[in-house]
Amino acid sequence: MHYCGAVPMRGRLQLAMLEEVRAPEPPIRLSAIFFEPGSAAQVAAELRALGEVVVALGAPLAEPRQGRPARNCDELLRRLGVGPQPPDSEASKLADLLRDLPRFTPRNGADAHDGAVGEGAYHDFPLFETNADAVFCALQGRRLPAKRHPFGMQLRIDELSGDHVVDEGGDLWHRRAEELDAAACALAAHRYAVAHASWLGDPDEAVVVLPGSSIPEQFETRGVMPPVERLQLPPVTEENAP
Repeated sequence: MHYCGAVPMRGRLQLAMLEEVRAPEPPIRLSAIFFEPGSAAQVAAELRALGEVVVALGAPLAEPRQGRPARNCDELLRRLGVGPQPPDSEASKLADLLRDLPRFTPRNGADAHDGAVGEGAYHDFPLFETNADAVFCALQGRRLPAKRHPFGMQLRIDELSGDHVVDEGGDLWHRRAEELDAAACALAAHRYAVAHASWLGDPDEAVVVLPGSSIPEQFETRGVMPPVERLQLPPVTEENAP
């Protein structure tokens, strides 16, 4: 089984793949392979060549229904403190090229807007939507600093390493941010396949799948950034004005 994640990257798509490497003693290692960014057609061709796959796409798979300004799953992500991903044309093309891979559809009641992914769901639904930032937050159980912040990148890399993701072609510290996001989506695909994942959204519209047996009402924000000292600049007066 190949666990794959793809995210938009400046008009192209970044693909990452995880494979289980079993050893006599636990834990199971997840061997990570990264690809050069490519078009939707290239990514689709690679996924088909891999054989049996579970694919997590870190971009919207559907638009808001009935003229609504936003999807229910995007509104729920905002409540969690995570910004939803904007639509991406290449990601939409990829979803269309993979239309023979059924998308995850919850089997809960019509009024449910979140729930656990059932055992064996990946057999019937090998493709699902996720959100890379929300994946990292779900794995950490709290909000993470933005990727533009060095500490935010450190936490993301530490999380992947702590989940036994091993970069077979280099070092996670040498990877682009989009490659780390794709690896996080691939890790979500692995958690989805072992039924340790949850979903949120409107099943009649679109749902986002995240790792974990449940999704909190809001990701914790306290203690995310260590306190640092910052000195105040002097006030501008007539005497020191430039």
